[in-house]
Amino acid sequence: MSLMVRSYKRTTDRPDANRPVRVRYLKRDQIDAEKVAEVLIRIALRAAGNGTTTGNAGSYLRDLLTSGR
Repeated sequence: MSLMVRSYKRTTDRPDANRPVRVRYLKRDQIDAEKVAEVLIRIALRAAGNGTTTGNAGSYLRDLLTSGR
């Protein structure tokens, strides 16, 4: 699995999106742990550096992923 986080810089001055998130729940006997892990990693990496607990985790994870390069 290749994990790539793209940096994003807005070219126009727009306010941040502040809209509700829709969550779909499907009852299953087993979870797809790989997919759950991927989502959590993406959330943490996107929040990296914003000073929240999630952002701190993302910064730490980013450091772990880039330290070997």
